[in-house]
Amino acid sequence: MPFRPLLDRLRTEPLTALAWLLVLAACVWPLWASGLLPFMDLPQHLATVRVLHSYNDPAFGVSHYFAIELGRTQYLAWYFLVDWLTYAMPLETAARVVFSVYAVGLPLSIAALLRAHGRDPRVALLAAPFVYNPFLFMGFANYVTALPLVFWALAILQELLDAFTWRRLLLLILVTTLLFYDHAQAFVLYGALAGVTVLLGARGLHPRHWWRQVLHLAPVGLAMAWWMRQSLILAGAEEWHKGMGGRNVAPVDIRFKPLLERFTAFPEFLLDAYPDDVDEKILLAWIILLALVWVIGRASLNRRGHLGRDALRQHVPEALLATSFLIYIASPISYKWIWPIADRLVPAVALLALPALARQSTPYRTFTLVIPATILALTMSHVHADRARQFTEEAGPIHEVLAQAERGKKLISLIYQPQSRVMKWPAFLHFGQYYTVERGGMANFSFANFPQSPVLFPDEGGPPKVPPRFEWTPEVFTMAEQGYWYDYFLIRDANENRNPFGAERSKVELVVRKGPWALYRNLAPGKR
Repeated sequence: MPFRPLLDRLRTEPLTALAWLLVLAACVWPLWASGLLPFMDLPQHLATVRVLHSYNDPAFGVSHYFAIELGRTQYLAWYFLVDWLTYAMPLETAARVVFSVYAVGLPLSIAALLRAHGRDPRVALLAAPFVYNPFLFMGFANYVTALPLVFWALAILQELLDAFTWRRLLLLILVTTLLFYDHAQAFVLYGALAGVTVLLGARGLHPRHWWRQVLHLAPVGLAMAWWMRQSLILAGAEEWHKGMGGRNVAPVDIRFKPLLERFTAFPEFLLDAYPDDVDEKILLAWIILLALVWVIGRASLNRRGHLGRDALRQHVPEALLATSFLIYIASPISYKWIWPIADRLVPAVALLALPALARQSTPYRTFTLVIPATILALTMSHVHADRARQFTEEAGPIHEVLAQAERGKKLISLIYQPQSRVMKWPAFLHFGQYYTVERGGMANFSFANFPQSPVLFPDEGGPPKVPPRFEWTPEVFTMAEQGYWYDYFLIRDANENRNPFGAERSKVELVVRKGPWALYRNLAPGKR
């Protein structure tokens, strides 16, 4: 285990051990401090788990509306982990547990990577602020939980290059398999960085120095090839439109962001989650601390040069940082339904800066690193926990409203006001999915419209097709085209006078209105 020497070292340094305990607790606390998590896509992921977990449970009735197709996607690890935990605890609690493992694992995986390259693992304390990066708040559950696996796998790979053992190889196969089934883009990033690690970090270029170590890519490579064959990731325009059945089909083309925008967008996708500047202040403090670690480390650096292979091996972390940045610059911003491809790499690049700028030992580390990093993590934790509580209060009685709907029915949500006063991202966009989470049945708009979902609407007998980006434009809803099929309508809108049903207003009745939330019942569902 790459963490065991680190833990042994912490036992000999109680101040550092206390700092780690405080920092890890700070990373986890905001996940449990409020009734609702302000992660935009999270309701969609929870609804997917509900379908997987309760598919044969008549109390939820989800099997009437969904088909499970595991072969077309590799987004499975997060769903299966939460699904298994749901046998022992409530669904939303299970999701918080998995997020907590991610929150603890991110700084610990960076510590493992630092140690594998002979750098001060305490610098990983500075990874804590990036637990709450914008992609967590977007609700990209699969992607963010894959990030610790990327760094952990890189650490194991370097240790394999230093001293090969079959046990360590098997562990790396397990970690990379879990990584692939968490998120394909994170696995591709690992593959590129693993290539750099082998090229520079092996004891020589001859295959005898690395052939066994790269064996771990064989089983995962086969799994990826099978997935690419089964999925629509490489499908042409005709096959793509046919395979999606016309449901919310995105363009096939690859789109790139202008080069200058890639630099200006960097701060936005590092720690920008709130409308005010509190996250920018945390980012500024992080930059100052990292610069201090680098400057002091450079001042005390042993200037004795190294030649040849040893010099390359000592600079693998710098090469990993440079490679990740080049991948970010070269990556498209979108392809088919996948967005934002390039921007997702920003937190990974920032985290790889930690081992790249760290030294073997940080001088005066208690005052220049350990104490300031702990204070920064505790401050970060307080900010996120407080905002999560504010968000829960702003969300209001959503659970009480949904409880008024019958179980196992069909609901469509019209979120005219997806934006939150607390969060930067439209955190209420997918709140209609809480109906499926709590009451079963189906709710639209749903990720079941997209091929990355392991649960899909059936080709025959499914809901009426909705226009692309329907969730963002509820104004295009009409009772005749979409609404007739549904039993309930969940609306979020402060304007009580809005009438989304038009001339067919008499076909629905108001069940309950609380705050900006309103629930309507269709008096004759299925009839045009």
